[in-house]
Amino acid sequence: MKHAFKILIAALCLAVSANGFAGQQEKKEEAKFMSPRTAKKLETVQEHFDKEEFNEALAVLRDLEESSKDNPYEQAVTLQWIGYVYVNMDEMEKALQYLERALRMNELPSSAESAVIYMVAQIYSQLEQYQKVIDLMLDWFKTAEDPPANAFLIVANAYSALEKWQPAYPYISKAVEKAERKTESWWQLKVTIEFKLDKFPEAAKTLEVLVAYWPKERYWRMLTGVYMELGQESKALSAISAGYEQGMITDESDILNLVRLYMMMEVPYQAGKILEKEIADERVEGTKKNFELLSTAWIQAREYEKGIDALGRAAALADDGELYLRQAQLYMNVIDHEGARVAAMKALEKGGLEDKQKGQAWLIRGSASAELKRFSDAEEAFNKARGYQETRRIATSWLEFIRTEQSVSQL
Repeated sequence: MKHAFKILIAALCLAVSANGFAGQQEKKEEAKFMSPRTAKKLETVQEHFDKEEFNEALAVLRDLEESSKDNPYEQAVTLQWIGYVYVNMDEMEKALQYLERALRMNELPSSAESAVIYMVAQIYSQLEQYQKVIDLMLDWFKTAEDPPANAFLIVANAYSALEKWQPAYPYISKAVEKAERKTESWWQLKVTIEFKLDKFPEAAKTLEVLVAYWPKERYWRMLTGVYMELGQESKALSAISAGYEQGMITDESDILNLVRLYMMMEVPYQAGKILEKEIADERVEGTKKNFELLSTAWIQAREYEKGIDALGRAAALADDGELYLRQAQLYMNVIDHEGARVAAMKALEKGGLEDKQKGQAWLIRGSASAELKRFSDAEEAFNKARGYQETRRIATSWLEFIRTEQSVSQL
């Protein structure tokens, strides 16, 4: 804060000195003149100030404060300078006293007065006296001609610090509208206030600016979330996919949201492609849940071999055999009887299945073995399946079929 003040002070002091030495006042008042003696002393003050010799600067200014009492203009400039020096010495309470006195004299040129008002407002903010910031600036607005964008920002910041979002909003809106160039922090404040006020359509437009000028991951994430809140899933997908393509979407949760959005919008192949890559690159953890999601994406994309493989990787991480059972069913669907037979056995070996699932696993193992002409294994499996109510009837039918097949083969 002190460094920022110092930069501002140096610029302001030069402006004030130039006004004084030229002896010209701006249009708000008649012309004012500064004596050569005062001008010379202010040059000395400037030299001490530039060398950070603040006590020496104050000594000169104290003398000027006494000698300029009969010249209101010189007195106001002197008080202003004393305030600036105290700011740089980090004595804000003393600085306020002198800067406020300078303002009350109503003798400063318009540009200098505006500069002091900004400085006082910043000091109030640093001291967390936000209502004083607001009162000061709103009072100045009554007479100021075409206030600059930064003035509206000061008020917006003060209202925001008090969590008064509704009155803050028109000021931040005016600030970004009047600004000659876009500043990220201003647009950040604007979107923050819009979120606080549930102004989601406006927030979407603000975030569109943020991602265009400062394409960061959090802005893409926020824009995606706003579009989802507005029920604009297609725009949400466009936003997050654009961020991903630019390398701005790197967080695991955001990548998974991108994958789910692709699936929601019925683009499962792209979902599977991204998730497979991100798991391989270890930006998405290879968990049971994520491999299940990958399997679902590939199955929806009719990439059955990839889907079955991903499901097997999920099954290996599971605590029970349910996923191996699902894998066995998928193998049967694609007429891979050996794969189905092995997966069904893994499901049973891993355990943790309900009775109905156990019956299904034995039934699949039996069916697959029968298709492979492994009748002995099939008969054993069907006899196991008959032990469960849900699969008893089908298992019995299969047993009759394989016995007939065996009889025929022996003829």
